[in-house]
Amino acid sequence: MASNRCAVCKILNETCAPMCIYAPHFPSNDASFKVIIQIFGAVNVCNILDNLEFPEQREIAANCLRYAAEARIRNPISGCHDMILQYKNILNNVEQDIESAVNELGTYVGHDQVPKFYDLPMPDDFLMTPVSLDSFIAKIKSLNEVQKNQLMQLPTADNAPMIMNNIFGKMEDKNLKDGHRADGASTSAGK
Repeated sequence: MASNRCAVCKILNETCAPMCIYAPHFPSNDASFKVIIQIFGAVNVCNILDNLEFPEQREIAANCLRYAAEARIRNPISGCHDMILQYKNILNNVEQDIESAVNELGTYVGHDQVPKFYDLPMPDDFLMTPVSLDSFIAKIKSLNEVQKNQLMQLPTADNAPMIMNNIFGKMEDKNLKDGHRADGASTSAGK
């Protein structure tokens, strides 16, 4: 049994019970646990997980501890706080972009016709849904090779002109049929 102990029980030199609450989150070969105990200490990690009632809560706490420990290693002074400030800045920029787009759209269709993004329906069980990437990982794993390649393919310097031509070339063809280029200039050459 000693060789199958979870990382927490190994550090605390305890016997790992069959229903050990730490084992699902910190298996015996978990390298990230060494970083976590270096930052928070094994006893503090145990206290945090012991005070949580549900396995989903412990999973979220373990992931948060991993993230916070890695952030503290990367940036010993501000840890996660610096990253939070960066994400808040990004969020503020996105909110300003949305507001600008809504105002611009409002000038074209009328401000009362612009849908409000906060009016979008939210499922009743939204906050009760367990936070896990497992469903997304399963969807990605179920893709065939062609779908995976399409998902992973990003425009490069080589294929970007072709993509742009596919998108905008069709628009130019349509505009040329009515006697005007995409920039609005006449194609009739003064006729």
